[in-house]
Amino acid sequence: MIKLAVVIHDEKYLQKLINRLRREKDISLLSTVIVKDIKSEAEQFIAFINQMIEQKPDVFLFEQAILRDVAALDLEKILYFRDKLPTMKTIIIGIRFTDENVITMILGGVRGFFRFAQGNEQLIKCIRVVARGEIWLDAEMITLVFEEVFKKFRQRRDVIQPLTELDSAKLDTLSPREMQVMELISHSMTNEEIAEKLFISSKTVKTHLRNIFMKAEIKNRVEAALLYTRHALKSH
Repeated sequence: MIKLAVVIHDEKYLQKLINRLRREKDISLLSTVIVKDIKSEAEQFIAFINQMIEQKPDVFLFEQAILRDVAALDLEKILYFRDKLPTMKTIIIGIRFTDENVITMILGGVRGFFRFAQGNEQLIKCIRVVARGEIWLDAEMITLVFEEVFKKFRQRRDVIQPLTELDSAKLDTLSPREMQVMELISHSMTNEEIAEKLFISSKTVKTHLRNIFMKAEIKNRVEAALLYTRHALKSH
């Protein structure tokens, strides 16, 4: 059971989320708090934080705008809270994110970045992915983050090729099934998950991966995800 806690400012959005979560047997909503103005509701927020330290949620859903206000008000309490719950995984929900902010927050321990516009169905999936210990980024954010990473590691060509050197035209040589595998890789699926999704064996998935790497001239799954994401963005 995934234990979830939520801090948000939009009461209507929270109610819709609560209604949606009632249909999920593997997610338990421990506690929620609505924060309109952190300066006037600081005591309420701190009480909620102390409550969460006792309840030990698995996943913490925190609105980006509130996080900025809280950090400006009392960054020390944020760090104290994080240190008290080292196994808790945080998802930041907001309207938009910059590559620099995302990288900074990942280094600070955040494991999910979710846009309101993506809807609650995707949010449920995001919660499950983050609860498993994985990082949730949508296709656009993956591109932004890795572009920033490439700027810092352009000399380390043995690790990941710069995005400019990944030729999406090579995807034309892939079969329809290989393209399906590429798409699922971009969704951070494991070989076993891909096999289940496509009703094939894990051994067949490995064969597809070898063929994809050879045809597309890439070395690993990260490059495969980046290449497919770049192709998908160009297609829209």
